[in-house]
Amino acid sequence: MWVVVALCVLVALTILVLSVPVDLDVRIEVHSKSAVHLRVAWLFGLVKKTFGTGVPKTQKKDAVAAGKEERGRKRKKARGGISTVRAKGSIVWQIVRVPGLWRSVVRLIARMRRFITVKRLRTDFRVDLGDPVDTALVVGGMSQVALMADVWTRHSFRVSPSFFGDAVLDGEADLAVRFYPVCTIPQVLKFMFSLSMFRVVFLLVRYRWGRDR
Repeated sequence: MWVVVALCVLVALTILVLSVPVDLDVRIEVHSKSAVHLRVAWLFGLVKKTFGTGVPKTQKKDAVAAGKEERGRKRKKARGGISTVRAKGSIVWQIVRVPGLWRSVVRLIARMRRFITVKRLRTDFRVDLGDPVDTALVVGGMSQVALMADVWTRHSFRVSPSFFGDAVLDGEADLAVRFYPVCTIPQVLKFMFSLSMFRVVFLLVRYRWGRDR
C-alpha cells in the first residue's frame, strides 16, 4: 500500500516539476568563426545554465592553436575541398528526400505551436553563394520573403545578398522561447522515434562510417 502511495506521489511531483515553464535563449553568430550560445532558465529565472560552443569574440588564439588550424586547413585542401563539399551536399540531399520526413516535421511543428511561445526571433544574415546569378535568384528571393515576414510579424528578419564572388555566410540570429516540458517532451519523443528519423540516423551513420574508412 505504501509503495503505491509513494509511486503516486512521485508521479505527481514529476508532473508538477515538468509543468513549470522553461525559458530558452539561443544566439547564433556566424562571422569568421561560428559560435552558438544557449541559455536555459527554469523556475522563472531562479535556476539558470548557460552553454556555448565556438570561439568567443574576446578570446584570442595563441600561436599553437593558430598553427594547428593552418595545418588542418592545408590537409583539408590537400584531400580535396571540392569533393568534401560535394559529399556533404549529397548526404543533405539524401536526408531531404527521406520518405515521410517532411510530413513528420510539419506535424511536429503543428503540435509544438500549441505549447511553445516565441518571445523573440531575430535574424540578420549576409549570404553570397559564390555565383552572382545564383545569389541573385536564391538569396534575392529569400530576402523578399524575409522582408514580408518582417513586415507582417512582430519579429525581425533580414537576409541580404552579397556579391563579392566568394561563398559567404555572415550574420547572427536570436531566438527566445518558453515551453512546458510536460507537453513538449512526448511530442519530441514521438518524432525522434518515428520511422523517418530512423532512416535519417541510418544515412548519417553510413556517411560517417564511409568517411572513417
